[in-house]
Amino acid sequence: MMTCRVINDRFWGNANYSLRSFIEQVKYVSLKWVHFFTVKNEGNVIDFRDASQLYDRQMRTENALKLYGNSIVRIGYSYFKNMSDAEDILQDTLIRYLRKAPVFENEDHEKAWLLRVAINTCKNQLKYNKRRMSMELDEGLIAEENNELLFVWDAVNDLSVKYREVVHLFYHEGYSTAQIGELLDKKEATVRSLLHRARKILKGILGEAYDFEE
Repeated sequence: MMTCRVINDRFWGNANYSLRSFIEQVKYVSLKWVHFFTVKNEGNVIDFRDASQLYDRQMRTENALKLYGNSIVRIGYSYFKNMSDAEDILQDTLIRYLRKAPVFENEDHEKAWLLRVAINTCKNQLKYNKRRMSMELDEGLIAEENNELLFVWDAVNDLSVKYREVVHLFYHEGYSTAQIGELLDKKEATVRSLLHRARKILKGILGEAYDFEE
């Protein structure tokens, strides 16, 4: 399990660099909506004349960004293998959060809602994205990784989306197979089967370098 954890920590260690810019974007969108006073939200009109309501939504969105921004970016990257596309998924997810202003019982439910929105956004985007996804990592990141870590990361990236998403949610986000089933709208038995097949594929590719706890 150590290899997988090191990959995640080292690869995503600099992901916070974009948080400030996204906070500014959230503020910009909020101010833009104030200027026009109302915005349509899935058939409903939201009145933003109440400054306190707007401020509360903005603060909640900024807090969600700080708490879950990196997790959403990782979801996007696991689908597109491209940081720019991953950040677009983050922005779209947060804009929906800002517009809908959902209420949750606790932080676990809030995170699950955000990840589910991010996953659905990725899947919708893939329907319209006919170009081949880039398999290359940023040269600066490649230079920081040693050969063993790159070998493992490339093996995970080479998995098809249905395997890659369950591996990511299980090993990095720490969700149980039951929770992953809820997020992906799949039966738990299906999730377990996908994980089993993904491990088998990775074990065949990685050999002695295989270090995914079962």
